[in-house]
Amino acid sequence: KSQKSQKQMLPTVEEIVNAKAPVDLDPALLEDWMCQEMFDVYSFPLLTNEFCSLVRKTLRELSALAETDEFSHLQLGRRVIDLDTIGLGWVTDLLFHLFIQPISRHLFSTSEKLADCGHTTGDVECDSETIPILDWRQGYVAGYSANPTTSKGATRHRLVPHTDDSEVTLNCCLGEENFEGGNVEFYGLRGTPEEGQLVGKVHRPNVGTALL
Repeated sequence: KSQKSQKQMLPTVEEIVNAKAPVDLDPALLEDWMCQEMFDVYSFPLLTNEFCSLVRKTLRELSALAETDEFSHLQLGRRVIDLDTIGLGWVTDLLFHLFIQPISRHLFSTSEKLADCGHTTGDVECDSETIPILDWRQGYVAGYSANPTTSKGATRHRLVPHTDDSEVTLNCCLGEENFEGGNVEFYGLRGTPEEGQLVGKVHRPNVGTALL
């Protein structure tokens, strides 16, 4: 009876995607699953090779379709492809609610002042203080190649050093195993003595491996 009750309490994927079920991960288990690459940068296996291959295939087909007159206005393949735009927003939602939110509450509660109270959206009351948590996400795919072409969805040689307004970023390698390059460089934060200086580099992660 107890086991049956526990099974009934397990959230469904749909509930997680729609943020109807809070997700709380065991920090002890995270330690065995994740590697710290440098300060506040962690890596962990996330997606299977099969799923990454399917995503690449889908994006290449969409990019080729956008080359036709009928769909040229979409400009797919000429810029980063937003997953919401092509009907894959559920992937972003799943990664956000199942991984990014609960992991960030454990890892970045101090550096990013994120709440570690098990809540999922909005500002929360925690120890008499109102602490912001992650409540928005954007997922997109960008393709890079030594010979960029729109047809294969890879229109860039590289990504220049930049900043954005995200508190937390998850970067996942979708490329093929024989792909060369793909190192991820990290620079000092604005307003610190290391601003603009290269402070660390993560060599190309394995396909399906995420950096958070």
